[in-house]
Amino acid sequence: MKSNTGMVSSKVLWGGGAILAAAAGWSLLPGSWFAKQGQAAVRGASVRRGPLRISVLQRGELAAKNSFSVKCEIQGQTTILKLVPEGTIVQAGDELVRLDSADLVERELQQRIATDNAEASYMKAKAQYEIQESQNKSDIESAQRKLRFAEIDLEKYVKADLEQLKKQAEDKILLAEQTKTQAENTLEWSKTLFEKGFLTKSDLDRDDLEYQSRVVQLEQAQMALQLLKDYDDPRNREELQANRLEAERGLERAKLTADARIADFKAALLTSEARLQLEKEKLAKYRDQLQKATIVSPIEGMVVYTRTEGGRMGGGEAVQEGTQVREGQEILSIPRTGGMIAQASIHESALKQVSVGMPCTITVDAIPGQEFRGRVQFVALLPDKGNWWANPNQRLYRTEVTIEQGHADMRPGMSCGIEILSEEIPDALYVPLQSIALSGGETVAFVTRAGGHDVRKVRVGKQSDRWVQILEGLVEGDEVLLAPPAGFVTESADTAPRNGNGRNGGPPQQAPGAPVGAPSEALPGATPVEGGARPEGLRAPEGQPRREGMAPGGRRKRPEGGGGGSPPATPQGGDGVKPPSSP
Repeated sequence: MKSNTGMVSSKVLWGGGAILAAAAGWSLLPGSWFAKQGQAAVRGASVRRGPLRISVLQRGELAAKNSFSVKCEIQGQTTILKLVPEGTIVQAGDELVRLDSADLVERELQQRIATDNAEASYMKAKAQYEIQESQNKSDIESAQRKLRFAEIDLEKYVKADLEQLKKQAEDKILLAEQTKTQAENTLEWSKTLFEKGFLTKSDLDRDDLEYQSRVVQLEQAQMALQLLKDYDDPRNREELQANRLEAERGLERAKLTADARIADFKAALLTSEARLQLEKEKLAKYRDQLQKATIVSPIEGMVVYTRTEGGRMGGGEAVQEGTQVREGQEILSIPRTGGMIAQASIHESALKQVSVGMPCTITVDAIPGQEFRGRVQFVALLPDKGNWWANPNQRLYRTEVTIEQGHADMRPGMSCGIEILSEEIPDALYVPLQSIALSGGETVAFVTRAGGHDVRKVRVGKQSDRWVQILEGLVEGDEVLLAPPAGFVTESADTAPRNGNGRNGGPPQQAPGAPVGAPSEALPGATPVEGGARPEGLRAPEGQPRREGMAPGGRRKRPEGGGGGSPPATPQGGDGVKPPSSP
């Protein structure tokens, strides 16, 4: 979008030029502002009453109201290798842009290798995890079996083995008692037979030894039962209970060991899985980027190149083959049906006069002689930083104006003039802007009279780029000079109001109240005055933070935004000046 803030200055310059030319060329015409019947000299302009339009004039360019934006979607920066010519009518699916993808091809190959390696690592980690999972299951089941066997051994001993051992010991005692009784009976019988001489001494001794042996066996059997109760049973119980407790601990250790081992393998598995997923996403991204290196048209339409905003050396340039573009940067657009809009940049000094919904008049340079209606649809809240390179002291706000009824010849990028109607005063007393000066801290006008002029203090109201409203001090029909008379000294530069840049208002060698940049010698009798200042209460025309219309060094600046040609023709009134009434 063009940001031609010089529109206001050029409008004022050419408007002032029109007034001055009217004063010089049509001063003798009947009914003109600058001549009375029967007079040949330039006297001034009459104070008029009527509708006064307060408007903001700006240069801009046309743009599609609804367009498809083609942007670079490759990360970082890349180069345009091929670009469809601007103005080409393309169909859906036609190739629009081909971007450099050599680096992406190499990255995609490297990423494919990295993805294969990550997949192999993942498969290995998965196998190790499954092996460890199976081993953990076996270890836990083995520990559970040991615990179960220990519990069975304890239960078997308490409920079966102990009773059996007791029964065996008691049976041995019973058998020993019986054999002892039998041996005792045999010994008593042997003694009787020995006394009667029927049995030898050796036989008696044998039976006595047998008896003693049976007594010892009985004592041993009784002692074994007592040992079982006092020692063997407690020991066996404690040992079996310890085995069960150890088996329980072994099971717990097996579970903890299994958890610890599986945690390592699980972490390795998750890490390899995440890495594989990341590598796959990178590979998919590179493949997607490769596809985006060739941009095709999704719709049918005409190709319009995108131009960069501003710059230190001047206006923006259109993209072309070989241009470096970054991610998200618009390369071109394809306008859709839906009408046109006008885009402009409003200077901060005129920002308060512009709001959404205000009516506008648009003139297109390529369509002369026609005006189009529109309304302000958008005003940026923050200034456009792209224009700071051209003028760091200038703050411009992007503004969009909808065009109510377009024209078949309208094309995006065409230069246009925009007049935003800020306010329309139905009944106002007004004079040309350059007829007001500042003297001694007061706003004054020079009212002509027979044989001279009077300096009259006035109070001004609102103003446009050419006219200023008079609230007090003048009446309809008064005639005021368009420049201070010869020898009149305006307020000095030390006491003059300062403009938005902190500089003293008004350029040197400038007629007070005249449009900035207008030649003060254009009017007869208008003598250049040193230190001319703009009257207090009057603002500089919008878009002029300093001496607009004059290039550094005093050279005249070409009108901006119109391609270097003459400004659009201004309809002339009967006095040679465009009347301020509403269209």
